[in-house]
Amino acid sequence: MEELAINQPRTTAVDYQVVTATMDAISSIAVAGAWGYIGRKFVDASLALGLRVYVYDPGGAPLDLDLGAVRRVLDEEEFYRLDVDLFHLALHPQHRRVALTKLLDRARVEPLLILGEKPMAAPEQPDDCAALVEAVRNTRAALLFDFPELYDPMTARIVEHLDGFDEVVIDEIHIQRSKDREDPDNPRNRKTMVHIQFQESVHCLAFILHLLGRVRGGVASALADGLAVSASAEPYVPPNPDDYPYVVDGRCEFELKFGATAVHGHTDFKRHAPFRKKRIIRGAGDGRPFEIEVDYLEGAKYLLINGVDQGCDRAGSSYEAVVTTLGKWRRERRWEELMTAAYPSPAFAHLTYQLSGALWRSCWDGRRIELANQSQLLAFDFGIADRRLSV
Repeated sequence: MEELAINQPRTTAVDYQVVTATMDAISSIAVAGAWGYIGRKFVDASLALGLRVYVYDPGGAPLDLDLGAVRRVLDEEEFYRLDVDLFHLALHPQHRRVALTKLLDRARVEPLLILGEKPMAAPEQPDDCAALVEAVRNTRAALLFDFPELYDPMTARIVEHLDGFDEVVIDEIHIQRSKDREDPDNPRNRKTMVHIQFQESVHCLAFILHLLGRVRGGVASALADGLAVSASAEPYVPPNPDDYPYVVDGRCEFELKFGATAVHGHTDFKRHAPFRKKRIIRGAGDGRPFEIEVDYLEGAKYLLINGVDQGCDRAGSSYEAVVTTLGKWRRERRWEELMTAAYPSPAFAHLTYQLSGALWRSCWDGRRIELANQSQLLAFDFGIADRRLSV
């Protein structure tokens, strides 16, 4: 992503108070890659929320979508010039690069709110992450990444509960994210994927980093006592093997240590894997033990705090939650905070990408990896470009 950084003079510090003062609730969205799985989910969610929806996708429109309900833009240049509250880039990293170049060039002179999909960069192109972090820093853009659990109201409820204590210690986190991506009868499973550590485990890593960052006063503090990574993997068996130039990992078991906090993780794309987005958090607040159990799976959502059901909407839309939470943050947070604290900013996404790389490398080498702090994590070279086969 190096072209994003060139010919962009370093700007003076952005007046975030002025930027924030111009921001109202989100009433319009422009979705690039609107006919893809994620893009279509955001189109439907935005329509359900009553937003004005613009779409760009050169492919054939889905037959089950009322094109009269959206404003389709056929010209790419026109699309990225739209006056909207939010741009959502439901694009692969290589296509997202072009879109970001256009939007960040525009954001040098005006504030833009942009939502991007993971992974932040292709696993074989880690340098793209630092280039993007630097490129965004020189603009008036607020670029956030779509880790859905971070935007879910249940996460805000968890953080609210923990904020009620003067001192919080998180002893252990059990985390699972799994779904059957080998079923040949599911058309979506024919979409090519990267190693599961970057595709699915990254959502778990984002949740952990966000939670520990909120509790410990920032992501750097969450990593200040050291990180240890131990992981193992099994290969993915896609229904369309001819579309894959090399084998990718499809199941990952991992053990992490963030200082004294132990994380036990399981991500799984294998045949007959259950659909699950579950977390269990155990620790103590002001010396009193607590247990939090949550599942983010749509249709089966729940949140228990010390065994008490918090009455969350089991069928709540994760995609609507992303849009509404973005609107809330847009109204209530200074953009400087969104881009530097434990929110899904480029700097935050870069850390989750590096954590994914550490998971992958531990699986490849079959060894424990230890990193002292955030700086060592960012500098860690996981070497995937030279080792493309899974274990």
